Amino acid sequence: MQLAPGAKVAARGLEWEVVAVDDLGAQSRLRLVCSSGDLAGLEWDLLHPLEPIAELRSDPDPRAAGSLEDWRRYHTAWLLDQVPGPGAQPGRLAVEAYQRVPLLRALGMVRPRLLLADGVGLGKTVQAGLIAAELLVRRRAHRVLVVTPPGPLLRQWSQEMKVRFGLRFTVIADGAGLRQARHGLEAGANVWESVALCLTSLDFAKSDRVLAELERVQWDLVIIDEAHHCAAEDSQRRTLAEVLARRSDGLLFLTATPHDGHDPHFAALMGLLDPSLVDATGALIGTAYRRHVVRRLKQHVRDPVTGRPLFRPRVVQPVGVDAAGSAAVADFHRALSALVAPRLRRSADRAGLADALAFVSLLKRSLSTVAACVATLRVVAARYGEADTAALRRERLQALRRYRRRVERYGVLGAGEEGDLAALEAEEMAAGLTEATLAELLALIALGERAAADDPKLAALWREIRLIRLERPGANVLVYTEYAESQRAAAAALAGIGGTVLTIGGSDSEADRAAAAERCGFEDGIVLVSTDSLAEGLNLHRRCCHLIHLDLPYNPNRLEQRNGRIDRYGQVEDPQIRYLYLLGTFEERLLLRLIAKYEKARECLAVMPDTLGVTAPGGGLREGLFREDLFSPLPRLVHSLDLAGEDEASEAYRDLLREIDRAFQGFDHMAVRHGWLSGGEADAGGGAVAADIDVAGFVAGALPDRVVPEAWAAELQGLSGVDGRRVRLTTDPAGAADALYPGRAHPLTRRVVAAARTGHAGRVSAAVGALSLVATFAVETSGVLLRRVFALRAWPDQRIEDARDWMDFHEPAEADWGQRFAPWVPLAALRRHAQATGAVLAEAFSAEHRQRLARDDATVLAWLERRADDLCGRRRAVTPDLFGGAAGPDWRALADPAARLDAFAADATQPAAARYEAADALARVRERVRPVPSAPRVRALGLLMLVP
Repeated sequence: MQLAPGAKVAARGLEWEVVAVDDLGAQSRLRLVCSSGDLAGLEWDLLHPLEPIAELRSDPDPRAAGSLEDWRRYHTAWLLDQVPGPGAQPGRLAVEAYQRVPLLRALGMVRPRLLLADGVGLGKTVQAGLIAAELLVRRRAHRVLVVTPPGPLLRQWSQEMKVRFGLRFTVIADGAGLRQARHGLEAGANVWESVALCLTSLDFAKSDRVLAELERVQWDLVIIDEAHHCAAEDSQRRTLAEVLARRSDGLLFLTATPHDGHDPHFAALMGLLDPSLVDATGALIGTAYRRHVVRRLKQHVRDPVTGRPLFRPRVVQPVGVDAAGSAAVADFHRALSALVAPRLRRSADRAGLADALAFVSLLKRSLSTVAACVATLRVVAARYGEADTAALRRERLQALRRYRRRVERYGVLGAGEEGDLAALEAEEMAAGLTEATLAELLALIALGERAAADDPKLAALWREIRLIRLERPGANVLVYTEYAESQRAAAAALAGIGGTVLTIGGSDSEADRAAAAERCGFEDGIVLVSTDSLAEGLNLHRRCCHLIHLDLPYNPNRLEQRNGRIDRYGQVEDPQIRYLYLLGTFEERLLLRLIAKYEKARECLAVMPDTLGVTAPGGGLREGLFREDLFSPLPRLVHSLDLAGEDEASEAYRDLLREIDRAFQGFDHMAVRHGWLSGGEADAGGGAVAADIDVAGFVAGALPDRVVPEAWAAELQGLSGVDGRRVRLTTDPAGAADALYPGRAHPLTRRVVAAARTGHAGRVSAAVGALSLVATFAVETSGVLLRRVFALRAWPDQRIEDARDWMDFHEPAEADWGQRFAPWVPLAALRRHAQATGAVLAEAFSAEHRQRLARDDATVLAWLERRADDLCGRRRAVTPDLFGGAAGPDWRALADPAARLDAFAADATQPAAARYEAADALARVRERVRPVPSAPRVRALGLLMLVP
């Protein structure tokens, strides 16, 4: 028996109302409030079916006719409670057709497990929220866990779910949040079991202590945002994803960059969604994974009616900066050339290669801003002459390799990690400057301090912002840089440009970041200078359409993440993207390398976002990164590198270029090559009925005084528009932010639906129409896989037919059941007809559901057979021995792959690792939840007497 909040039940000899239902596996915990006797108002928790509970039901009494308004409200509640659901506003948002594709795909799956890989800014958070809200409304999900990287995304998810859907997630993202959630629980209780809707940080949840608790909890739906962080093998984030994948029924991975250039990483994500998608080696099996992937870019999303693009076209403007006009800058780079070039010549072994990479990083900082390079030189000078043992150098090199791998894989580090990487590189450079004197370093720093005042990048940044504001006075501008020193230098250089200059970075508090972002959403004339640690989760598109990249990163994914801060769903202006690069320098060669990689990827993928706005022949790949002078007519710093590094005989320098190139490899293997592009097709089996229902109007009509019952107040606390028991309602999705808009998944809507659905006042009424009787029914299956409302119409001539538009009667009337209807209404025939109609509706649904189960079974069986063959060898007949017994283990002859794996796992003569893999394969299959609809049950809902 499935009970919903609002249902009337009998337990312990009393009548109760169900307040809340928590699924605990074999048992359900029911929060009940007593509605009769001396205990009226008492709340109590019971476990069912451990304790017997009977739902109180009755057929509608035709002699107790009520108002037509109550009848319509009662039936609207039942329509809103249908599964599949009705066409109703899900929350405070305008849902585009393309955003419903993942929802329909998920509802059509036995287990909703998807990779949402849409491009940056297409609204993956909203799409995941739609899936979560619909599963909650359908009671396919009760416990939902959202995992995001730490920082702005945590706050964004909490706000989006609360404001748009009315879903209040408990945030447990640090030790303080964990302690607060434990407050009031019994000693030793698992806090994660006590929270139904939970939001946590990726890095907090991966810790050993938290992971051990999560491993003991079952979730109905887990959502992991920026899931590419969980792709790398042998990482704590990957372990966390594996644990949650096994402890959840539904699983959503969200990422705009799902393929980092390593096929095994992408295959690992697919294997977490469904083990049957990968083989024993971890490689993808065919193209079956495509049904689990939804991938669209902005240029593919169009209005389904007009065919017009839904996103504004992006305008990308490369800005070449002439750096040859300042003598101070020339002197600085001449001295920097003398320092760096000899070190790069010595990159003949792995140690030398690490030394070279550190100096390449210094060179790249000099092309961001002079200030960024000088800051690093100061650190090098401070560490100059420190003792450096072989053991310390080995540890430093290992740490540098780890950080560089993270940069290659994720494109960005946290503020603390960036600081650690810079410190390690400074130590490496200090150890490599054996011939340089401290005086030479200090002289170079002094040259840099003089050159910083004439920095060509900062002058170009000033000029570009002035050009923007000449055309659009008061325009907001977002500036991105890789380095905190460049951020500070840019903010200082822009101090007199007019308006307000703000900075945000990874070292700022969450409150400071949120305040700066909020100002950009409500004020004009702001220049916001941000580092890459804020390239995820920062949304400024409401009042900003201009972005300037102060420098070019190695990883083009990072550029696209930056662009997505203003080029995203809801942008009403053409996004204007500019990036600055120094002409005739290493940075220009870096741009050529980016362009060539992009063109190579375009040939492979056919579809790429417009990130660079320029093109170049594929031959650009053969251009060296260091073939030009940094500043003409300076002595050729890069010429020295040509002689030492780009000689084809120099394997060390080719290793250096390969290290740099790894940052671009993701663009050779992006997801579109695998056919991820989805134009909107979806399995219609889980779709909603066509009728639209005004949810907000329904809730407002049910609460004319805008006061909710005492039992509802705690559940609504903390949501917009709620002040104790009083609520401020709006029926406009774009209404005031401090008012409550009740979408279909909002807890207030669900409370009103439950209260109206289980009431009796609106079950019978009368309206004006041709003399007849409309009888309404609901057909249900167990597990609430199906709940469909339908109506039959009986006529005085004994005809009974399916009723259409039965909710379209609006004019109330008076009717006497005994005189006008009792003599001719065939109640028994109506019940029989209703049973037959319900059986047809249920069979149509069940047949489709059985097809999905059969497809799922076939896929799982094929995968089990492959795993059994891989681990146990192919099945073969066992030759009897001389005494008639089997000559080998029995499992070799078993036809059922599950039985063969089970017996193999129990055979102590087999290798332990193989036995563990066999047991693991079986456990993955047996953990799959398979909801099977039961025999349909038809219940009578209401009667509407129609009189002329």
